[in-house]
Amino acid sequence: MTATVTAPFIRQVTRQGEGCLGYVIADPETRRAAIVDPRHDQVDEYLALLQRENLTLELVLDTHTHADHLSGAAELKRRTGARYGMMQGTLVQAADLPLNDGQVIQLGELPVEIIASPGHTPDSLTVHVPGNLFTGDTMLIGGSGRTDFMGGDAGSLYDSFRKFARLDDATVVWPGHDYQGRSHSTLGRERAHNVVFTAGGREQVIEKLSVRGPLPQGMAEILTFNRRGSAPGESIEPAELHGLMRENPHAAQIVDVRSPLEVSGESIEGSWNIPLEELEDRAAELAKAQGVVVLNCQSGNRALMAAQILQRRKFSNYRILQGGMKGWNKAGLPVKRGRKVVSVMRQVQIAAGLLVLTGMALGTFVNPWFFALSAFVGAGLTFAGASGFCGMALLLGRLPWNRVAPTTGGGTSGGCQAGGGTAGSCSVGGGCSG
Repeated sequence: MTATVTAPFIRQVTRQGEGCLGYVIADPETRRAAIVDPRHDQVDEYLALLQRENLTLELVLDTHTHADHLSGAAELKRRTGARYGMMQGTLVQAADLPLNDGQVIQLGELPVEIIASPGHTPDSLTVHVPGNLFTGDTMLIGGSGRTDFMGGDAGSLYDSFRKFARLDDATVVWPGHDYQGRSHSTLGRERAHNVVFTAGGREQVIEKLSVRGPLPQGMAEILTFNRRGSAPGESIEPAELHGLMRENPHAAQIVDVRSPLEVSGESIEGSWNIPLEELEDRAAELAKAQGVVVLNCQSGNRALMAAQILQRRKFSNYRILQGGMKGWNKAGLPVKRGRKVVSVMRQVQIAAGLLVLTGMALGTFVNPWFFALSAFVGAGLTFAGASGFCGMALLLGRLPWNRVAPTTGGGTSGGCQAGGGTAGSCSVGGGCSG
C-alpha cells in the first residue's frame, strides 16, 4: 500500500516593494509548522499568521547566515520555544539544532529534508518538502546567490545545483529573494533559463560567478547581529520615552538614523539626524548629547544596526526605540510633520515601470527598436540588484524635490540614501535588500 503525501500548507511572507521572501510551512493535518528565513522586523507578522491559521511552530530555519537583512529566527525561538536549525558548523550562536545533508525532520506527517547547498555561503542549505524547494540564496529565479564574499565558492554552488537533478521539473522553487515581483518558479523553468544551469560546465559557472562586486551596506552590523542572535543594548518603549522626556527634556536625546529625506517628512521633535551610513564617522558627535541616546529609525532595523556600530565604538549610553517611527505612531504620540515624502526607492519603481511600459508601447505601435528601451531598463535594474548600485536612484536623489537641507543639533547631515533604508546585494541575476 502506497501512502499519499498531503500537499503541504505554504504561505509566503513579504512586503510590497521589497524583495526578501520568507515562508511558513506546515502539515495541514497536525498543524505543526516550520518557518524559513524570517526577517526580524516581520516577527509579529509571523506570530499573527501562526495564530490565525492555528499552527504550532516547532522549527525555525535560516537557509544561511544572512548578510543583507536581520534574521528574526532567534527572536521567534525566544518567543515560541521552537528549535532553531542551521547547517552543522554555522557561526550563528543562537542556532540550537545542527543540521546535516540528507537529514529529514518530521512535521507531523510532512517530511522536511535538509539539502546542504554551499556556494553562496559555506552554511547554505535548501529545504525540500514534497513537490517544493525552499532555496534561500542558493537558487534565485534566473540566477543564484553571489559567491564573492562570506566564504562563497562558485564551484560548490555548481555542485549544489547538481544535487537537484533527482527532482522532477514540476518541483516548485521558492527563492529567498526576488526584486521583480515574482513569487516562485519551477525546476523545469530554472533548468531552461537559470544562468547556473545554462552557462555550461563547472568551469564556465566559476568564470561567470567570479566577478567581484561591492559588499552589502551595513554588512558588518548585520552579520554581528545575526551571528549573536540578539541585539546589543536595551530597548525603550515609545510611551516610556515620551513620558521620560516630558518630565525632563534633557533626559534623552533621540538620534534618527534614517535618511534626511525620510526625516524631512516625519520625525520626533528635537531629534538629531545622523544617517546610518554616516554614523561610523560621526559617532563622536554623540558626546554632545544630554542624557541617554535613543536610536530611532522607521521600524527598528536600522536602529539595531546603529547599536552594533556604537557598541564597536565602545559607546554604551544608548537605548533602541522599540518599533521606531511605526511604534511611535502606533502609540499615538506627537510627530513633527513636514512635506509628504515619496521614497527614492518608490520613485525608482515608478520611473522604471513607466519607461518599460513606454518602451513596450512604442515597440508595439511605432518601431520594434523601441523594445530596446525596456531591455535597457531591465538590464539596469538587474545590475542594481546584483551590485547594490542604482544609477537611477542616484540621479533621482539629486533632483530638486529630493534635496534636503543639512540637519541641526548633532551636526550636519550628508547625502540621501536610495529608498531611505539599508541596502545591499548578495545575488547574481537578482539582488537583495535589507
